[in-house]
Amino acid sequence: MEMGFNVLVIIACLLLLFFCIYLEVKRENKHWLAGRILGNILLFGSLALIAIPLFYQKKEVQLKNTLIIITTGANVDSLSKIQGKKCYTEPLLHRKLKGKATYLPDLAYYLSEHPTTNSLQIFGYGLPEQDLKKLDSISSSFYPAAAPSGLVTCHWIEKLKQEEVFTVQGRYRNNASRTVQLKLIGFGTTLDSTIIAANTLQDFSLKHQIRNNGKAVLQLIGLLGKDTVSKENVPIQSFPKTPVKTFMLTSFPSFEYKFLKNWLYEKQYPVAARSRISKDKFSTDFLNRDSIKLANISLNQLQKEDVLMIDQNELENITVGTRQTLMQAVEKGLGLIVWVDEPNAGSLQKRIKQVKNLKDDKLLRLTIIDQQQGLSELSTDLKWLLSIQKGQQALINNQRNQTIALQELYGSGKITYTTLSNSYQWLLNGRQEDYANYWTSLINAVARKQSTNINLNTGSLFPVINEKLKLYLSTDNSNAPKVSYQNKSLTVNQNLLFPNHWEAQVWPLKSGWQTTQVNKKAEDFYVFEKQAWSSIKISQTIQSNLDYSLKTNTETTKPLKKEVIYKKEVSKWWFLIVLVLSSSFLWFEKRHHAKN
Repeated sequence: MEMGFNVLVIIACLLLLFFCIYLEVKRENKHWLAGRILGNILLFGSLALIAIPLFYQKKEVQLKNTLIIITTGANVDSLSKIQGKKCYTEPLLHRKLKGKATYLPDLAYYLSEHPTTNSLQIFGYGLPEQDLKKLDSISSSFYPAAAPSGLVTCHWIEKLKQEEVFTVQGRYRNNASRTVQLKLIGFGTTLDSTIIAANTLQDFSLKHQIRNNGKAVLQLIGLLGKDTVSKENVPIQSFPKTPVKTFMLTSFPSFEYKFLKNWLYEKQYPVAARSRISKDKFSTDFLNRDSIKLANISLNQLQKEDVLMIDQNELENITVGTRQTLMQAVEKGLGLIVWVDEPNAGSLQKRIKQVKNLKDDKLLRLTIIDQQQGLSELSTDLKWLLSIQKGQQALINNQRNQTIALQELYGSGKITYTTLSNSYQWLLNGRQEDYANYWTSLINAVARKQSTNINLNTGSLFPVINEKLKLYLSTDNSNAPKVSYQNKSLTVNQNLLFPNHWEAQVWPLKSGWQTTQVNKKAEDFYVFEKQAWSSIKISQTIQSNLDYSLKTNTETTKPLKKEVIYKKEVSKWWFLIVLVLSSSFLWFEKRHHAKN
């Protein structure tokens, strides 16, 4: 049918051409006769070629069995230098590529239909992580585009207690030749700020003590002079502080004991403290709580406490029966913090181990590991370090990555050991925040677990609208919770290993705070706009593709090349230009003849 149409077009154009040439020859004025005949030939020839596609052969050297994938961020102007069959998987690239590559709606399906394709070359920011998982470990070479300016990583704890110090940490890439001011803004004011140097990749940490209760959305803003170069929402939830009942036992009233007791009192901790004066005499203090009898310590009494602090000498001095009662309480959930004087002595010898006697480091620079938070320098006569054994986890390290404090599970409770006995030096040096961070981290690490009944977390750090989102729930029993979202009941799946852990799926259609009902109790989570945290997502995509390429690209030889000959259609714009020029000449010549 197509051939018949082409023949009809050619016959029609030839008939019109012969007729027009006949008229030109018969015309009395023979001026420009050859030009007019040529103009008619070009006119009807271009008209025919606009209707009939014209092809030519083109040779191209391609990589054999290799597919080239163009992703967002690739330099479109340099595509002509890339040899091979080019394709793309993102529909938004269609207008930008303008026919320079072939669109593949499903890369995994294409590879399954073309089993001879055994390697990929990826240009740009890379394929999304979910696409990489479908590639079945096919070999890949990744050529990343330059990462844009902005946030590379960012992390914060969304749920915290009132009066806790909120910390947002991360890394910022500044490709500009000027400094960027990074601000944490909320509650109508600037809460904290820092400067990111020009042309650097720099870590940052912004802090603020939260005094409000409830939900709030802070903002992390990057300013280049007066221009806003980045602006991201930082949602947080603050809950009323739950008092942690603290019990202190010491062999003598040391400075560490006195300063810590006063600090706990100022921070509204309910404190019961007993310090040994002689063999059977003690001094006692009761702060923010009613007095109790501390001469003989019972299991029932310890079950009412959340944290017990004791130094090693007192742990050795108490009776065997009291020590057994103490460990039974820890096994039932009590948190225990032990100041270690000599790790390899007494009953602690089997539980912790001395690894080095410190003589050189007179200044300690400690880091709280789980928060990646550094503390200011501390003068110390610390003599002991701790060796991590099976079942133990480091909590605080020094500048040489050696352990100062560690913890271990003991039944339902936890035990923390620390060799630092002069943390009060931070207070004497005016470093109240470092002192607070140090002791808050130790207390929170071991404190008796409060019964929260329900805990909800999202399966993504940055949930976005119009995408599937997993909700992870933990409850206080193995009964299936009743979960609803937007007045619709959700199906929950039970975790195979933990019977009180559950999973549900939602599909948020709007941004902002969202509420789901779990056993008729409201639980909130935040959903971001689609374009939120784009620089972090790009950095994560680049890293995922680099990791995948490193994992799969084991080829040491150059890929094979082949010469491909294919037909390519001549652009119809050329024939349209010829048609316009030839018709314009014939029109102009006729008007010029009419004037003469």
